[in-house]
Amino acid sequence: MIASAGRRVESGYFRRLVLERLHRLFVIVIVLQLIQVFKNYWWPETYAVVYASVAAAAAIELLVSRAFALRIVMQLAAVLAAVLIFTPYVWTGWPEGLKGWEALREFAIVNGKPLHPFFEITAGVVLIIHYMAYLGTNKIRAIGFILMSIATLAIIDSFFPLELWTNIAWAVVAGLGWLVVLHLRQLRERHFESWSALAERPFELAVPAIIVIGLLMLAGIAVPRAPVLLEDPYTLWLQAQNKEVPAFSGEGGYIGGGDSGGTGSGPSSKSGYGRSDAKIGGGFEFDYSPVMTVDTSQRAYWRGETKAVYTGQGWTDRKGMETTSAAPGEAELPADKPTLDGIETKKVTQTFHILRKDRLPVLFGAGAIDGLSEWQGVNGNARLTWNKEEQELKFQRSATVESYTVVSDMIVIDEDKLRATRSKEAEAPFDLTPYGQLPVVPARVSELALSITADAGNDYDAAKALESYLRTNYLYTNTPDVSLQKSKDIADAFLFEIKQGYCDYYSTAFVVLARSLGLPTRWVKGYATGSNQMDEEGFRSGLGYIADPNGAGTYTVRNADAHSWAEVYFEGVGWVPFEPTSGFTVPQPMAEIAPIATPDSTVGADDTATEETETATQKGGWSAMTWTIAGASLIVVGVAALLVRRRAWTATVWRRVRYRGATPNQRIVREMERLIAYLGRRGLKRSQHDTLRESFTAWSGRFSSLQPEFDGVLRKFESARYGGQSGGEGDLEQFNAMADKIRKSL
Repeated sequence: MIASAGRRVESGYFRRLVLERLHRLFVIVIVLQLIQVFKNYWWPETYAVVYASVAAAAAIELLVSRAFALRIVMQLAAVLAAVLIFTPYVWTGWPEGLKGWEALREFAIVNGKPLHPFFEITAGVVLIIHYMAYLGTNKIRAIGFILMSIATLAIIDSFFPLELWTNIAWAVVAGLGWLVVLHLRQLRERHFESWSALAERPFELAVPAIIVIGLLMLAGIAVPRAPVLLEDPYTLWLQAQNKEVPAFSGEGGYIGGGDSGGTGSGPSSKSGYGRSDAKIGGGFEFDYSPVMTVDTSQRAYWRGETKAVYTGQGWTDRKGMETTSAAPGEAELPADKPTLDGIETKKVTQTFHILRKDRLPVLFGAGAIDGLSEWQGVNGNARLTWNKEEQELKFQRSATVESYTVVSDMIVIDEDKLRATRSKEAEAPFDLTPYGQLPVVPARVSELALSITADAGNDYDAAKALESYLRTNYLYTNTPDVSLQKSKDIADAFLFEIKQGYCDYYSTAFVVLARSLGLPTRWVKGYATGSNQMDEEGFRSGLGYIADPNGAGTYTVRNADAHSWAEVYFEGVGWVPFEPTSGFTVPQPMAEIAPIATPDSTVGADDTATEETETATQKGGWSAMTWTIAGASLIVVGVAALLVRRRAWTATVWRRVRYRGATPNQRIVREMERLIAYLGRRGLKRSQHDTLRESFTAWSGRFSSLQPEFDGVLRKFESARYGGQSGGEGDLEQFNAMADKIRKSL
């Protein structure tokens, strides 16, 4: 690395790595902390593509010290390869012919659309990294970017239900490293001799900085976090106004809130459990990525939370409801138990294993949760509250959870006893008025409810009639034709205009119809049961497999299982679930002993078939053409890396091709022009009054170790330009060798 024989010569590679390249790696670290803010909103595939592409970009930055355009091309090729590898890209094949612009355009759209939005997002991240690295060569701009990044993370940490302390610590450490690099660059420009002495001992220079920054990082991350003494101002302000503190959970790329239906405005959203249900509508795409597994003694829906306030567009929470603190180990949470004689409840124990790192806003359970036995992997500042009336275990701010065990009290449905009790004007331990609230809805909604329940002799049969009507008269689809909607009320639009939709539409319409009859009803969201792999394999075996009649087992719950339904209150019984969505059946223990039957085909068959189709598509989607494209991208990157590694040979071949036909003297003159331009970019500017010899003499005095090279290229140039003699290829090679040494040393 250092020249021989007592001359202190700065290492070219060390300079390019530390002074030119290293700060780009620190920029990458900071940008990664900023994009991790979107981890609850981006799809997992997006993060896989971004991380792989950024890792490739970092490797290319370290291996290729020059040729900026080549680095960009290689990094974009890496982005394309990452998209093909980490997303379910399906190559549609070559068309029979590409005659005409329209055929070519259609082919490009069909095969390019699956790259959206992964390629654009990731390429944007890579270009932002380059832009920030370019701006960050100046210390003032770098400090501004670092402070802005830390401030952004701190604001998001304070004003949103996200904990970004680790991200802030990484940003601080990367910023310190960045400033160290800029300090070294400044030292080199102002005190070259001091820098040259340091460059002779790179490890003695780097190790103390790494130790200090590393200790700072460990101290910041490893120190146990004390309990929160004061909430952030935003949370205190909302609580003072009796408003709900926002909490966000939902799958990446999920637009709006809700259920398996998502509530995005278009079909680009994906299924998943979300927190905002303020606007029901739109369409979604099924996302079959696993969310959790549930070990349970009873098959059930995994209830998350309820909403009582219907706005005509969607659902919001009631404000100012009484809650109490909850913690693991509480054997029995405060709850109102059934008081009607003969109504039984069944204890159901469930253990949830969360497969994703998303933060949970609530703890899910089968029916009304009775107790929280234990949990694992919950971040230390998590605060859990119990809402007795809504029967919700909700985090004050969404928290990460690895696993937890709850015990639920599921009502055993006795239809005869339910028919003998009342729902209208029922008495309850709490005020039922909010569960009859409705905005002004078109009169045809209540008229329809009355016509559906005209033959019902009791409140339970009236609710069952509404449930049956919705299940049998409306088409289930994840992409309803929302262009048919004219009414501003979503329930009215579903019942009379769209007439198709998913669970959000069905459950909302049920609540509105039931409330128009005076039945206290609320909207519920959570997850459908999921799939039991043991049962599926048993039935496929065809060997007379008999499933557990209670549905006990381990269920895998996916994003596509996110669901919504409804509950109606009956006096002396409590909240009874109803499933109005076509193709679904709420699993609830019944008082009568029913014969053993196969699992509900309406719930599992379609989901399983769709999931198998999705899996088959993902497995088979990699056609030969796709492999060819991915392989070609890797070959391009490999060849480019090889050419860069053998850049001396590449440069020689390129010069021969470029200057073919020119004499050696002409080529020396051109190479001198290129060398002067390069020196100018490195800060060695020529004064307009200096001759070329005066400039080179000054530079050779500044870089004494390169004096022979500066004198040599100057003599070769003067001989070629003014000597009047025809130089040979040997003179050109000597000139290029000395010029290359100057470039490498600078």
